[in-house]
Amino acid sequence: MKYVQTLLAKIQINRRQFAFWNFFFLLSILLQQAGVIRLNLMLNLLLLLWLLLPTPASWQTVRGLGHARFGLSLLLAIWLLWQQTWLPTPSQVFSLIEAYGLPSWDYMMTFVTGLLTMSVLFSLAALALLGFLLSRKKLINLAVLPLLLIASPHLSLISDDAEESYTLVGIATAEAAEMDPERYLQAFYAAEAEQSVSFSQAKPDDAPFDIVVVHVCSLSWDDMKQIDLSYDSPFFQQFDYLFTNFNTATGYSTPAVRRLLQASCGQRSHQDIHNDKQDEACLLFSGLSSAGYKSFVGMSHDGIYGNFLNTIKQQTPADTVILPLRDLQQQAIFFDGRTQLFNDHEVLQRWVNARESSSQERAALYYNSVLLHAGIRWVGERRSRNDKAQFLDVTTALLEDMQTFIDSLQASNRNTVLLFVPEHGRALTGSRFQPADVRDIPLPKITKVPVGVKLIGPGFTQQQTRQNIVSKPTSYLALSWLLSRYVENSPFGDAPPSADALAFRIPRTEFVAEHEGRVVMEMDGKFVYRHTDGKWMTLTAGQLQ
Repeated sequence: MKYVQTLLAKIQINRRQFAFWNFFFLLSILLQQAGVIRLNLMLNLLLLLWLLLPTPASWQTVRGLGHARFGLSLLLAIWLLWQQTWLPTPSQVFSLIEAYGLPSWDYMMTFVTGLLTMSVLFSLAALALLGFLLSRKKLINLAVLPLLLIASPHLSLISDDAEESYTLVGIATAEAAEMDPERYLQAFYAAEAEQSVSFSQAKPDDAPFDIVVVHVCSLSWDDMKQIDLSYDSPFFQQFDYLFTNFNTATGYSTPAVRRLLQASCGQRSHQDIHNDKQDEACLLFSGLSSAGYKSFVGMSHDGIYGNFLNTIKQQTPADTVILPLRDLQQQAIFFDGRTQLFNDHEVLQRWVNARESSSQERAALYYNSVLLHAGIRWVGERRSRNDKAQFLDVTTALLEDMQTFIDSLQASNRNTVLLFVPEHGRALTGSRFQPADVRDIPLPKITKVPVGVKLIGPGFTQQQTRQNIVSKPTSYLALSWLLSRYVENSPFGDAPPSADALAFRIPRTEFVAEHEGRVVMEMDGKFVYRHTDGKWMTLTAGQLQ
């Protein structure tokens, strides 16, 4: 007992600092139990040891040393807490800020206030009070905190999910070795590398048609569920093909546009799709160009943010025409607080007008809309709304504009194949595993999106669409394959291909999604996740929500 008292006397942590560090370690334990972080026991014990380590007697007279040590300890604690979360690493965040710039202050405040719910604030206050009470007895800190840290990973105080969430996928048996996720992933990419689509030259006497690909940011099946919008709504019922199990393979826009515009090859890794030396055979619009299609690009924004327009130019033919935005009235403001957004229908109407006055027999348009992105606000709206009401508002506006565009195409009497493809979901709801609006872990609730293909033309305007539901797991290769079949045998000709036969033959792509080293994969009926540290784990129902 005398030794402990001597040790306590040498510790240069006052009661107020003891209360703070009690709060920090108790918070870490609570977050670990809730599944928000993965507690690194060794690093936490090292930090605790550093805090308790006495300052040498010869240094104690240095002015301001105590404040400097507390500041350093605080930085170490923040770094440790961040390292234990599922969030992107600080270096990745700084890289994103360097590449794209900061979001608007309004959006960041909306995001933070969305995290600080009343239950969260109450829990923080309770932990702070507990930390203060414990600080009155330093001996309790020395005995209890290390024990709590050591025992925490082995406890399950919140729910069964917390314990199950740390079940690693191992190779304990021969059967498990056959299903080792790393080997499965490599086998998946090897098989996908053998998949490709080629476009034949369109037949001169075959009925010509245009191709329009509408790429929409932030709309998943899960997002639709949150606003009571389902596949049997009038908008989605009109599509000839509706893909109900389509995987975008990513949760962010830049890799999404790369994957779509490289759709003529099987699914590749996140690293491979960013290779500057793109395989020409993979590029969808290059394939369409070889089949006689003139390429166009249109957007509801200028494409400067995130170097988006240049990314598109790298994946499309050199003679691609960019639809102008001049003389359009601004409709909304992007989440960066600077970029102007224009009305989708007004931009798309320029495409309709251009095609009516054009002699080009076949043309293909890539169009991008970001109206559904989190943090968007209408012109004149004082601040962004990051909730379901705001998402319902912008989704309703987008679908109305898309419907008006479809009506314009039908009125033009020009044959068109329209593809409606969301980039990814918005992550309208979050969980302890990943907050709302954060998409670095590409969960199926984020990457499974509603994709529709609609035939528009004189022979299809008045007829009732008999929809083919494509429920098999698919991704971008399916869209390129379907377009290649249409180019080979026009659906607007005298002998169109059987819709049922095409739906049956559409190629499968098993579920694998990836972003910056994070991989989510469906294997043997379960979803597994590989973090940036290379370790695999089985995702629980709570983490998939």
